[in-house]
Amino acid sequence: MNARTSLAALEAMFTAARAENRAAFLPYYPIGYPTYDESLDAIQAMAGAGVDGFEIGMPFSDPLADGPVIQAATQVALRNGITARRCLDAVRELRARGVAQPMLLMGYLNPVLAYGPDVFARDARAAGADGLIVPDLPPDEPEAEEMAALCARFGIAPIYLLAPTSTDVTAGKRRFHASAI
Repeated sequence: MNARTSLAALEAMFTAARAENRAAFLPYYPIGYPTYDESLDAIQAMAGAGVDGFEIGMPFSDPLADGPVIQAATQVALRNGITARRCLDAVRELRARGVAQPMLLMGYLNPVLAYGPDVFARDARAAGADGLIVPDLPPDEPEAEEMAALCARFGIAPIYLLAPTSTDVTAGKRRFHASAI
């Protein structure tokens, strides 16, 4: 996959949804809940049902931005031995099963840092991930600039969480606007 593939896949997904006058549907699903195999089967079934893309949840021990349902599911996944590496294995396996929709890895910064950000970005792209959502990494933080550079280097779209009421946010040389989401 080349660097343009991820962004092009995301742009195509949103363009198709806009053409149908609807929002894109990207369900969040944590890898490893209720088991590793069942999580892959569920994602594959949703892909077959025609969802637009996926937020692939990477379980974390202290998910501050998540509600009680996701917290409980990720605790089960962690007890099942799910790690960042295993989440990348899941993306790779889902691609091998024919899941073609964009997959955005969603997880917290600590596991990415523990994995090694550069190695994580490289491995995520090699596995077939299209983007990375890190909810505890605001776009105006210096670490976001570093992560965006790694994402660009390996052809992964960095996705930031912005409210519809957000004004323009400047992060280094990048410029984001909520209407672009």
